[in-house]
Amino acid sequence: MRLLLSVVVILVIALLGSRLTFLNRRLPLGFKNILFTGAEYIFIGVILGRMGLNLIDARSLNNLEPFIIFGLCWIGFLFGLQFEFRQLKNLPRFYFSISAIQAFITFLIVSFAVYLSFRALFSIPKNTLLIMAITLGSVASCTAQSALAIVSNNYQFENRKLLALLRYISSVDGIFALGFFTIAIWIMPGVNNADFSLARSLRWFILSISLGILSALILITLSKTKFSQQEFLVFLIGTVLFCGGLASKANSSPLVIGFICGTITANFCRHRLRALATIIHSEKSIYIILLIIIGASWSFKLGYIVLITGIYFLTRTIGKVIGTFTATRIFRTEFYTPPALGLGLLSEGGLTIAIIINFKLLYPSLSDYLVTIIILSLFVNELISPKFILYQLKGFKKITKR
Repeated sequence: MRLLLSVVVILVIALLGSRLTFLNRRLPLGFKNILFTGAEYIFIGVILGRMGLNLIDARSLNNLEPFIIFGLCWIGFLFGLQFEFRQLKNLPRFYFSISAIQAFITFLIVSFAVYLSFRALFSIPKNTLLIMAITLGSVASCTAQSALAIVSNNYQFENRKLLALLRYISSVDGIFALGFFTIAIWIMPGVNNADFSLARSLRWFILSISLGILSALILITLSKTKFSQQEFLVFLIGTVLFCGGLASKANSSPLVIGFICGTITANFCRHRLRALATIIHSEKSIYIILLIIIGASWSFKLGYIVLITGIYFLTRTIGKVIGTFTATRIFRTEFYTPPALGLGLLSEGGLTIAIIINFKLLYPSLSDYLVTIIILSLFVNELISPKFILYQLKGFKKITKR
């Protein structure tokens, strides 16, 4: 009965939340950005979870695991659908290199700092520390587009090339975040395996890629027949369910396998845009549900973890600034790029949450620390990121309020 009530409450909140918008309200940009990213649903999850009413208890969370797998696979599939290589080639050639260098430097700085911090403050095995540090480094390298969308919605720029560069970086560096996260899982592919085994890791890696390709091939084959819009929706849902089921059976990442499936579909299926429009239509509701679930499962305790959260936030900011500065000096653009341009890339957003939920799914005993770090950091970054974007762009060209 509790599970049924939990499901009904979550679905009602998700359906209502997907139809609400606060973008036209007169609120500070930071608060608009928090509402735009849906971060407030984490607090709703906290109220419904074990730190609140306990409506969504541990047993309910365990029973909701199949939907979590489906939701992660859906988000990964959507993210992969956006990467059609033919379109990427039409963009300025240095943008991808700038994004790669920025993401890699941020990943290295955060991973190293977090590893040393955990090692100094907690008694955790080295292999476990490594996978936790790499996971936090991977989510740190990721940038959300929400703050840039908020800024663009409220201001108009005479020269939009710098903003276009920030948008490109924020849309592409998620590839590197997923790549780094895949490395983390590759080190220890399994909940109970504490020791690294190259043979086991290679089997897991090959199997994960094969499952993503297999799922995409099934969808591409089905899409070659005549079908209605309703039938195409069934094809998409069925493919994502199949993909998530394979990931669950292989003890692999539904987010990564979904991304592989989406990327293959984007480049080899002629109905890519139709699939993208269909997937996006339901993405917000699924994302809200995942936010509620992570809030309900959150176990926050004061202690050294707050200090590590501060270290993560500080090193991520430093990594973004140093990474972007280094990249834009190696690959110079035709327009001026401010030295602290990386401050315009602080927003974290949806993919960060998805990676942490995926980590929690695979390594539940290790996840409480990481969930706390990401949730606290996310609220701070979403609050301050619009102002930092304006600060970078304001000195470049005159900004006029819409």
